[in-house]
Amino acid sequence: MAPVSGVLSTVGKVAGIVATVAAFIPGGQPVALIAAAVSAGANVGASLLAVPPPAKGSVNGITVGSDQPMPYLIGETYYGGSRAYQIGYGPTVKKVQNPYALIVDTYSGAGPIEGLVDAQADFVSLGIPPAGGAATGYAAGFLWASVQRGAVPEQSALQPHWAGAPGWGTDYRLSGHAAIAWSLLFDRDGKIFASGVPQLGAIWRGQLCWDPRQDSTYPGGCGSHRWAVPADTAAHDAARASWSYTNSPGLNALKYALGVYQRDPRVAGSTYQKVAGVGLPIDAVIVEDFIHLANVCAANGWTCGGVIFEPATGGQSTRWQNLCDILAAGGAEPCWRGGRLGLKINAPRVALDTITAADLADDETVVSSGSGWEERLNTIVPKWRSPDHKWEYVASTKPVSIALQIEIDGEVKRAERQFNLVQDGDQGAELAAYELFNRRELGEIEIVVKPRLRRYGPGDMVIVDLPDDGLVQQPCVILKRQPMPDRMAWKFTLMGETPGKHAFALGQMAVAPPIPALRSTSDLDGVAVPVADTNVEQLIIANSYPINISLIGHDEGGSASVTVSAHSRVYQDRTVSVAASSITGLQNSTSYYLYYDDAARTGGTVQAMATTVFADAFTSSTNPARHPLGSITTPAPGGADSGGSGSAPPGGGGGEVNPNVVEQ
Repeated sequence: MAPVSGVLSTVGKVAGIVATVAAFIPGGQPVALIAAAVSAGANVGASLLAVPPPAKGSVNGITVGSDQPMPYLIGETYYGGSRAYQIGYGPTVKKVQNPYALIVDTYSGAGPIEGLVDAQADFVSLGIPPAGGAATGYAAGFLWASVQRGAVPEQSALQPHWAGAPGWGTDYRLSGHAAIAWSLLFDRDGKIFASGVPQLGAIWRGQLCWDPRQDSTYPGGCGSHRWAVPADTAAHDAARASWSYTNSPGLNALKYALGVYQRDPRVAGSTYQKVAGVGLPIDAVIVEDFIHLANVCAANGWTCGGVIFEPATGGQSTRWQNLCDILAAGGAEPCWRGGRLGLKINAPRVALDTITAADLADDETVVSSGSGWEERLNTIVPKWRSPDHKWEYVASTKPVSIALQIEIDGEVKRAERQFNLVQDGDQGAELAAYELFNRRELGEIEIVVKPRLRRYGPGDMVIVDLPDDGLVQQPCVILKRQPMPDRMAWKFTLMGETPGKHAFALGQMAVAPPIPALRSTSDLDGVAVPVADTNVEQLIIANSYPINISLIGHDEGGSASVTVSAHSRVYQDRTVSVAASSITGLQNSTSYYLYYDDAARTGGTVQAMATTVFADAFTSSTNPARHPLGSITTPAPGGADSGGSGSAPPGGGGGEVNPNVVEQ
């Protein structure tokens, strides 16, 4: 990278000083003895860092080395730091040789980040202002900190409290890296730092991110945020200046997927170079999925925080794992749709279509009853990074279990699950509950479908109604879509979806929903309906969907309401216009499924309605004229407006369907 390449090469040499120079030399101690001890420790550190660390354990301690992976700080979190420089120096004062210590620790690359929250020694606040300065309290008069956020370029190098530190000068700016230069004074009386240099660290607020919801140039957005491709230097300069701090898993994952780029604006003609993240072009990312995840996490109160590490060389698998860790904090997984990166999100969904026997291009259907016995856990002990336990990963003393699953299994099948970037116990428990249900969903289910269904892909939910195969009105999520051009067909791999799991996982239900299973012969006989008796109008309604729709939830002070925009409804034989409507008297912080009834399929003025029961929002024999609209979680009391998800198909990866095209 242009602005820091020279600096980092120099600092790489500076970091080597740690191997030969005492970090803090109290009076009366032989310099050679301490230097030898530090050198031995550095050699151990070098051998440990021969293979890039997995970055899955504690980040409380300080790492030492000359070519360490770059830390990348997300959300508000504590990090012990990556040590770049450490030396004792100064004149003899009161018979104390080298009474000053200068220690430089970096906390995050890919800057600038939001800034320092609290500088700490042995996990106790030093009372140092965010911009740096002198410690207060116990360490007052003995410890100072010079702080930088990682601007590119930094205006000056971090300043030690006492001048004259060997090997440190104005060239060592550490541009793009949030860092602290600690200055410590040895106490001649042996009262302060009597046990040696304290464990230094700091709580920071990390990455600044682009939020498409706050970008008025992005469809549906409103605000000053902007995105521009790094190849357009001036536009990307302006866009970076508009981003703000967030701890949202969805927005941090979006930034990491797009990559972080830096350049040296002092050099005429300098171009942006990637310094962190995957680096996908925005056209290769389904941005709508990340927005949806950000909305889901906001509704659930889910955040992400912690430190991941960028590999020094290569390491694409490490970057992929980093992306997976960020998404895991929001209960999501990456998946590919139409050659673009999308997400599979744990959230209530609206079925986009119904697959019946008439849609099959192949009579062979493979239906699995779910994961193997050994994978069907019924108890998970969530483990998260706890601020109350010195930011260590701690396991919950209350395992997450589902009594019905234990009863079916006949024994407790327990495992521990660590969420690397989760810093809240309740969030960890909710994610663990989701995992228990996901391990028991039906599938994998493999079917080959006709071209009518080609618009759907991974992450989309459909209703599979194949009674002969044990699937009766079964909600399923598509995991994979494989084209079969020689047959003009598509092979779908699906997994069952239990709608009731969402309320249970989020602590809104006292009783777990039933375990999904294939229907027995008697069950199938009870629901079997001759094809001749099927209502054609009902099938047309069941396969229709809205386009150009938006759902907005409002807090009304003691209740909530939802506004449904004017939109169009696409049927197999025509498209109609539907007027805007609203629903009032709803509960705050509640997930609703929206619908209206229109037996004549004429559109126009309809009355939108809401239900918390998933099945009630869809076309059925009981409600043959029911038209699903989408889903939304209403705002919390006093909260900002919330957005919902319409049930329009994404058109091969997030876009809307062309209303002029009629699928055959």
